[in-house]
Amino acid sequence: MSSNSTLQRTPSHDLDKPDKNPIAGVGAGIASSANQWKRAALMSRTASAFRETISDDSEEEVDTKQQIKYGSGFQAAKAIVHEYCDYTTIHGIRYLGEKKRPILERLFWICVLIVSIVTCCKLTLNIWDKWNNNPVIVSFAEKSTPVWQIPFPAVTVCAETKSRRNLFNYTDSYHQIRDFRNNVTDVKDLPERKKDIYGAISQVCDAHLHDIEFGHKIRKGIEIIDALSEVSPLFDNTYLNCKWRNMPIKCNDIFHKFVTEDGVCYSFNSLSPAEIYRAEGIIPDFIFREENRLSMDWNVEDGYSASANTDTYPNRVLGPGAKAGLYLFMGGMELDFDDLCRGPVQGFKILLHTPGDVAQVSKQYFRIPFDQEVLISIRPKIITTSDGLKHYEPHRRQCYFQKERDLRYFNIYSQSNCELECLANFTYTRCGCVKFSMPRNVNMPVCGAANIKCYNEAEDELLLREFMQGLQSSDENTRGHTECNCLPSCTSIAYEAEISQADFDYKTVSNGDGPEGMEKETKRDGMKMSRVSIFFKEAQFLTSRRSELYGTTDFLANCGGLLGLFMGVSALSIVELIYFCTVRLISNLLMRHKTRMELLHAPNKEA
Repeated sequence: MSSNSTLQRTPSHDLDKPDKNPIAGVGAGIASSANQWKRAALMSRTASAFRETISDDSEEEVDTKQQIKYGSGFQAAKAIVHEYCDYTTIHGIRYLGEKKRPILERLFWICVLIVSIVTCCKLTLNIWDKWNNNPVIVSFAEKSTPVWQIPFPAVTVCAETKSRRNLFNYTDSYHQIRDFRNNVTDVKDLPERKKDIYGAISQVCDAHLHDIEFGHKIRKGIEIIDALSEVSPLFDNTYLNCKWRNMPIKCNDIFHKFVTEDGVCYSFNSLSPAEIYRAEGIIPDFIFREENRLSMDWNVEDGYSASANTDTYPNRVLGPGAKAGLYLFMGGMELDFDDLCRGPVQGFKILLHTPGDVAQVSKQYFRIPFDQEVLISIRPKIITTSDGLKHYEPHRRQCYFQKERDLRYFNIYSQSNCELECLANFTYTRCGCVKFSMPRNVNMPVCGAANIKCYNEAEDELLLREFMQGLQSSDENTRGHTECNCLPSCTSIAYEAEISQADFDYKTVSNGDGPEGMEKETKRDGMKMSRVSIFFKEAQFLTSRRSELYGTTDFLANCGGLLGLFMGVSALSIVELIYFCTVRLISNLLMRHKTRMELLHAPNKEA
């Protein structure tokens, strides 16, 4: 015991003689104690020199740097934190790192910092929510758009009369089939040819007539279309006179046959099927004409090309007013009117749509009754999207650019085309066939009259499914993800219309004063007529535009303002923090390592 206590009080020059100690363990303790004495001696010798090299620093700074360089690990870490607090530009932090400050003062600044950080984080999260969930604002464009920069709408006309009674009487055939099924005496079944025509017309009549099973489940699409074309009213007896931009023109030069869910209709200013459909969707059933145009001078996103002239296609007008638009003089034979198939309403359905869209007449149309003159003044509604939104995901901006969403059957993406394709795919899955007017490929079977109920129910089921899926996944300002996922096109054109009409008493018009096409009074015997004018209401219109509500620059500016307001933080403050955690920390570690190496070699130098 006395020897150990004596060793602990032995000066350093006695510790250099370990051979006098007979116990090895005690010698190791003596060597460790000697190193501590030497380190303390080195620190005392270098303290004055250290102060001389940093004479401009305060006593606290000298003490901090000494702890980093010579102190233990805990002391060095604590000194590094003090050093950061002294030099940081973030407000309030320096008061936490000051030495010899009262505890109440530190608690005060801790509370202030906590309140500032919580408030800043809460407001920053609000900005993040707006930037992430509401990045798009729809506003008016900076200037108005003239009507000649957009195409005149495609005008699709469908007659309510589906068959000429001298060829096929739908009402009589309907009652004959019902009576035959009910075993009424002396009632014969329809011949096979009339059954085929009845099955075809039944697909374009009202749904309440399909209360009895009739016909085949699968038919060839071309057979249905040929049957409808065979008995439909003649083109020349329906489209009596046409004018385009106040110039008389043959109706069959500007109207072309199209297949819609309403049967065989005729469309003006619509793109050809070869331009609307992809190669897989082009089937002989839909091709009624060939176009000699090698290229299009127009597309939805870019509009008309700079080289397009006034006679380009799709057609465009040069100004507003009835004389600059489309004029139609149409008629129908009273003998052919059938109140069973389409109800007790006769006349025409007219749909205005974008030239690249497939007409869906049953969803949205204007009714043109007989004995009326109807004026349709158009107010275009266009929504464009700024290039700044292209890098956003489609669900954030709530629209698709043309190259972002490829449809299977269509060349041109639009919400209408997408929904029609989705309906065709769902109907095929549900019924094993599609309606004759739906997009398809040559291998898809076409539903016959026996499947009318099935594809009608499939359409209702899809609407309900889309509604439920959208309701479950929708946010406050965004449309939810659904099975079809048919968002609007980022550049879309809609044609809103104002309609006015008046009685058209064509029977009192004299031969000389009547419009062209009404010269012969005998041609109007038993015929009812209507007159339609379609034109743009104004020379310019306002375009809506999707643009960034909160761009990246706006988001950073708002966040930076909040950080500066509550904490005095800037970009350099963040760089400063990174610097202290990386470059400054590594530099201090290298300095400590160098100092330790000097302390280890100090005994050799003294020896």
